[in-house]
Amino acid sequence: MKTLAQHYTFTGPSQRGFTIIEMVISIVITGIIAVGTVSYIGRTVEGVAATAARNQLASSGRTAIDRLALELHNALPNSIRVKDITGGGGECIEFVPVLGGTTYINPVFSGSAVPNFTVIDFIEGATVTIPADPNGMFAVIYPRNRARLYKDGALTPTRSTLHSISSIVNIGASALTTINISPNGRYRRRSPAERLFVVSKPVSFCVVGDKLYRYSNYGFVENQSVAELPGGSLPNYTSAPDKTLITDGVSNTTPTLLAAFKVGNQNLARNSLVAIQLRMRSGNEVVLLKHEVLTRSVP
Repeated sequence: MKTLAQHYTFTGPSQRGFTIIEMVISIVITGIIAVGTVSYIGRTVEGVAATAARNQLASSGRTAIDRLALELHNALPNSIRVKDITGGGGECIEFVPVLGGTTYINPVFSGSAVPNFTVIDFIEGATVTIPADPNGMFAVIYPRNRARLYKDGALTPTRSTLHSISSIVNIGASALTTINISPNGRYRRRSPAERLFVVSKPVSFCVVGDKLYRYSNYGFVENQSVAELPGGSLPNYTSAPDKTLITDGVSNTTPTLLAAFKVGNQNLARNSLVAIQLRMRSGNEVVLLKHEVLTRSVP
């Protein structure tokens, strides 16, 4: 008689390994997933970096344009002029900043030159501070001709569109102010609105290579210049803060020349627009910024 152990044979669980084909397939599938994941993460990182670079470019360019626009809003009517773009991309926009304005009473337009005249108070009861430079402020009446304005400023003739202010004296309770000019002078034409502007020396914003600079405190020059001293009229870097870096990364020369500044027609009947274009570049990232500024042309 057979025992129970003789009828049945107990064996352990079946054991079986991976074949080479299965291992190869697993490796290939894992590699494909890994490559896709790495590629996706890489593109995401590149996209984030590119977006950050473009945002930085846009922010830098927008800050520069906002500053320029703010100053252009306060430009003397008919004082904005642009130097044509050159092969190297050098280009400047120049204007005369307005410090204040009022109504004049008795300036001289004919006859002998005078040392002073009377205007309505700029701000009633306020004291006007004159800069340390005695030629730092000018009294302007009816600047209807841009070329004449800069020529008069450069030559300081007796009969002029503008005269250098030596002092401004509040007359007291009369709501009147005396403007003393030096040397004695008279004005070319009356303003239909009897308007007088007090201005400072001209200011220029220039694209030089890949940088945008602001130049100041160089005085009136009849023919606009884009060159720094000694060959031109604009301050060189050693004259800082008369030369201030506004932004870098400007690429208005490549791939094509791009005019940074354009001025619309200025006349006595309407105001004009100034178009600003800055192409900002950092590596392969490029951002083109455009902005228009409404400026006063009616004096």
